[in-house]
Amino acid sequence: MKNYFIITLLFVILPILGCLAPEEESFTHSIEYSVSLTLGELVGKEIKPSKIAELENVTLLVPLPAIDGKPVELRNMTIPEGWMAEIVETSYGVMLKLSGEKVKTWKMAPMPVPIEDGKTPTVTPTMVKRAADYKFELKLELEREINTLDPLSGEYVLQPKYDLREVNCTEEYLKHYKYVKCYDYSTMLFFSSYPKLNASIYVSLEGRNEWFQMGWTGNEFYDHILAFVTSEGWKEIKGRLETGMGRYLTK
Repeated sequence: MKNYFIITLLFVILPILGCLAPEEESFTHSIEYSVSLTLGELVGKEIKPSKIAELENVTLLVPLPAIDGKPVELRNMTIPEGWMAEIVETSYGVMLKLSGEKVKTWKMAPMPVPIEDGKTPTVTPTMVKRAADYKFELKLELEREINTLDPLSGEYVLQPKYDLREVNCTEEYLKHYKYVKCYDYSTMLFFSSYPKLNASIYVSLEGRNEWFQMGWTGNEFYDHILAFVTSEGWKEIKGRLETGMGRYLTK
């Protein structure tokens, strides 16, 4: 009777354990890199539309993903119309160069109209000027697990990096992620245009492992910089690297 109970229990538990295990075919590993450029007049920490409608010879040099100095390939990058993207050697190392001969600084967009639930708006939205923003994106699928705990050891991270140092993570991160670590660093970027104009520049890199295990889950690291540029030339800016966010099967 006792053996019968154990066997019955195993028939119940084993399927449950199988359901709890990750689905092997669901694992994906990806790197996502993006550069966002917004042109206009800096008011506080917001870019407003400029009276200048078009710029000439816009040039932007920003950090790009690299492993041990070897940069990622750009062949799958999405590039806005009228722009060029290339990898160039600079005095600060290999960087991404984005250039546009003629670039619009604003666009017309509809002003949001309040809508009641279940109703169709009866007022035609008013078109207003918005600061133009341009986004360059690259996604790379890898056939191996990404080391999101320590991407500085052999993974794509934004380069160049200077004065890298570990810092305290936010309480929110520490509350949700057991293995999270945070780092601050310095890096460089270049911006020029004719005539001169302010710009907001955001560069981000995410490395992510995902799988299905009673729902989608995974882990990631996040490398990013944000700069408000009010003059031309090279600028030293601050960046942040956050690692070890999410769930880890071997931990």
